[in-house]
Amino acid sequence: MLYHLLLQTVKTQQSAGVSPGQPHLLQYNLDDAYDLHKAFEDLSQAASGGSLYVIADEVGNNYTHDYSINNFQTLCYLLLTQVPRLYLWAASCFHGFTPTGWPVEYLTRPLRSPPAVVREVEQDERITTRRDVLPYSERGVPDHTDGPQVTRLYHRGQGHLGRRPGDCVTCGREVASFLHSLRVGVTGRSTTTSTTLTSTSVGTTPPCLQWRDVLVLYWDKVSDQSGVVTGLQEAGIPVRVMKDDDIEDVATARSDVVWMASGHRVRGLERKVVVCLEDPDFDIFRPKYVEQYDLTSPRLDLMSRCTSQLVIVSPDDKPLEGD
Repeated sequence: MLYHLLLQTVKTQQSAGVSPGQPHLLQYNLDDAYDLHKAFEDLSQAASGGSLYVIADEVGNNYTHDYSINNFQTLCYLLLTQVPRLYLWAASCFHGFTPTGWPVEYLTRPLRSPPAVVREVEQDERITTRRDVLPYSERGVPDHTDGPQVTRLYHRGQGHLGRRPGDCVTCGREVASFLHSLRVGVTGRSTTTSTTLTSTSVGTTPPCLQWRDVLVLYWDKVSDQSGVVTGLQEAGIPVRVMKDDDIEDVATARSDVVWMASGHRVRGLERKVVVCLEDPDFDIFRPKYVEQYDLTSPRLDLMSRCTSQLVIVSPDDKPLEGD
């Protein structure tokens, strides 16, 4: 997404007669020593004795092992010694990646999500217990509303089959029903003025949500043949499961479809409506899995993508009332 925003800026400058540089998108896995050396060779060669501008986004991945931290820090030091005019900015939700002596800014104001969503995200084990993600600070601006109430659906009861919500056709139908209640994909402009999913001027009606405003995120794997996909499709939802070749489309929201993706693959992206499919193996209320596998969690990776309406589909194993 950053790369495409930079491309747009370059095109605007070129149309105005300015000749800016050209952005290049490079992707490395710094858990790997080979990629560390390749990144250094590629970047130092690109500098060619001149200036080098690097934006390192989402430093770190699912795992925050010491070698990943050390490799990133090593890359920074190598570039600093070999590129005289180095300009490097790096961003990460983990505050342990910073090379010693480099200036740091902690951006902790919750400006992406409304308070209702923030309250869910800030319960993450990485924030509350492990402390390797800093807690939110004060927002600093007025909250005009608390945001739409978090909607909770449950994978239980009549018609629900399979171990996970992602396996369940009925869960897909229930998610679809909720999306239809938000008038997602309705042609024209909404006739209601009560929605809190968009901000508008007094006396105007908000535009309808589009399918591209919705992300369905999961923690494990969901295929095109998964029950939840079938349920959404049967209800008329244009849903697609993200593959490797779709990354650019998802990042730019080019296609007007509801994308389903694994949450750790869409860090940094924002959508107005986010549907989180919980997995019983990585239940957000069972932080032992975060500790055991050193993972980020569905709260940190999935719920934090939401800028308005959050939907949580839980594999609740509690008995129904009256059972």
